[in-house]
Amino acid sequence: MIKKKMYPRYFLLITLLVYLVFYIVPGILGVIYSFTDKTIYSGTELNFVGFRNYLQLIQQNRFMTGMKNTFSFTIITTIMKNVIGFGLALALNQKLKTKNVLRAIYYLPVILSTLIVAEIFRAMLLPDQGIISQFLGMFSKELGHFDWLGNKSTAMAMVMVVDIWKGAGYCMVIYLAGLQAVPRDCYEAALIDGANGWNTFWKITLPLMISSVSINVLLCIIGGLKVFDLIIALTNGGPGMSTQVLNTTIYSYFGSGALSTGCAANVMLTILVVICFGLIKKGFSRWEAKTL
Repeated sequence: MIKKKMYPRYFLLITLLVYLVFYIVPGILGVIYSFTDKTIYSGTELNFVGFRNYLQLIQQNRFMTGMKNTFSFTIITTIMKNVIGFGLALALNQKLKTKNVLRAIYYLPVILSTLIVAEIFRAMLLPDQGIISQFLGMFSKELGHFDWLGNKSTAMAMVMVVDIWKGAGYCMVIYLAGLQAVPRDCYEAALIDGANGWNTFWKITLPLMISSVSINVLLCIIGGLKVFDLIIALTNGGPGMSTQVLNTTIYSYFGSGALSTGCAANVMLTILVVICFGLIKKGFSRWEAKTL
């Protein structure tokens, strides 16, 4: 008879203590500071100001621009990463001799450091000197001289392209796992009934892949709302405020010493992530219930 190994209870207490000190307490302090006028120069004195910090944030152009850019970044990258990832998964789920090699190649950007990826693309997009600029310069001198990351009209689009290139492989892997879990009998029955590839996809593949779709969409949305390192490494929020997002805005508040404003913005971002997660999860649960 195999006996389960019982660990001392203080192991659990140590874990809870670490979680309390490094996660719960800083979170509570952040919420408290958001209702004060706390700055890096104010010492230990706290003066409660109510919702003043939150009202000022809503009225600030920098914060609202960051929110708008965050939403546009999240929506576009989520759609594109899932569409490309699903397409790659469908293609690489076929009987190809090189499918394992191709899967590794498409997944490789996922494991690369974000900072390394950003530096590679910064070098490739340099005006006149970058590989992409030199290639485009073969067709148009203006495109060869164009500063893709330094122009307000194209900077955010380039950041989105880099994020999609890096994240599509992750979606692909999850979709591949979902496709391989679909019973082959369903496809055989559809083939006997005379269903074409389009009908098979909409009636069999997609309904049975709802769990994979919901996981990918939720992860992409949460990642998009929390984007920070890619923006900092590629554009640092510029030029102007064209690539300013919520996290870079919060970073600038803390960097300037406005702790209370930064905490208020961080609380608003957390609430936004929780609301989006809850609404999307509820929507996918209803969709899954209808298809079962």
